[in-house]
Amino acid sequence: MASHKIAQHWIQQQQDIQFYYTGTEQCTSGQSWGPGVKDSYKIFYVHSGKGILRVQENTFRLAAGHVFLLSPHVLAFYQADQEDPWSFSWVALDGGIVPEYLRQAGFTLECPVIRCDREQEIRQCFNRLFDANQHYYSKPLQMTSALYAFLALVLESARQPSTFIAGTVKEQYITQAISFLSNNYTQEITIEEMAKSLGLNRKYITGLFKEAIGMPPQQYLGQLR
Repeated sequence: MASHKIAQHWIQQQQDIQFYYTGTEQCTSGQSWGPGVKDSYKIFYVHSGKGILRVQENTFRLAAGHVFLLSPHVLAFYQADQEDPWSFSWVALDGGIVPEYLRQAGFTLECPVIRCDREQEIRQCFNRLFDANQHYYSKPLQMTSALYAFLALVLESARQPSTFIAGTVKEQYITQAISFLSNNYTQEITIEEMAKSLGLNRKYITGLFKEAIGMPPQQYLGQLR
């Protein structure tokens, strides 16, 4: 098992973002973590290989280019693929502004996964975090700079619909939308409420639903009723 880990804690309460630690690892076949919870937000970037993530009874099959999030005090489990175990890097962070940045990036409790096809730039950000650990006086500034650069890449990817969601995660959204409608069709629900439950824009999930099912969610809801 090849790994390169840094566990460097420095917290300045006046900062909007508090960095805790970062690392990278090439996992072995079937290597897993959890079920367990984290005390802070932890963002993973999958460089290569495959694996699964389970969060709140939802299972996601992930591959290179996926970014997944573990939120504080939320039960999660992840495992490397048996045939093609993944390699990933991670960063743990917290702070007052962090939940808003993560929301803007598209992470939700129902689907804590997005797509970011910017491998080389992401690697550069993690290399900067690793290199910053070698400095003494400028380490906090350099780590903060690299961390903001990483978050900027993730946020920018979320602004590009074509790279926002990979196929398996897109299917997960449709499954969750159908489940919401099926479980609540007897009540006075709206498509806006369905979109909100998924943490998505109404226009986006409507287009996604129509593409996958062949009809808009309003029509599907009408048929259920």
